[in-house]
Amino acid sequence: MSSGETQLEVRGVLLPLQSGQLLLPNISVSEVVGYGEPEEVPKGAPDWLLGVMSWRHYRVPLVAFESLLGMPEKEIGHRARIALCNTINQASTLPYTGFLLRTIPRLVRVTEGVIVPLDEQDASPMVIRHVMVNDQEAWIPDLDALEQALVNILG
Repeated sequence: MSSGETQLEVRGVLLPLQSGQLLLPNISVSEVVGYGEPEEVPKGAPDWLLGVMSWRHYRVPLVAFESLLGMPEKEIGHRARIALCNTINQASTLPYTGFLLRTIPRLVRVTEGVIVPLDEQDASPMVIRHVMVNDQEAWIPDLDALEQALVNILG
């Protein structure tokens, strides 16, 4: 890159899960709220779907992303939060998805120079890429695949 060129920068957000963290564009996070116990989910729903909550007159599924990856569940602490994120498909019956967080998210500037793909293959179809960003590991989730799975479960 010559000195006259500028590097593309995306404002991202690191969502601290119970184990690990997600990296999303900042614009995809609508709001972060304190944790509240969700309503139960339909019988036979996967463990990673913690329930459904009400937010701004919408029914929002609450996801424990690390459970989706097969990691053991951890106790929900007193600093837990829920990140309410926009789904990708504008015509979806589920315009938002909630992610269970350990604590408050952090903003991060993402450029080619600070993000490094990790060589390992991700076993989950819900992860686009496992990366290092500013020397921290994070998953970039496949929000489209997650949304489709939630629509299939919740209708």
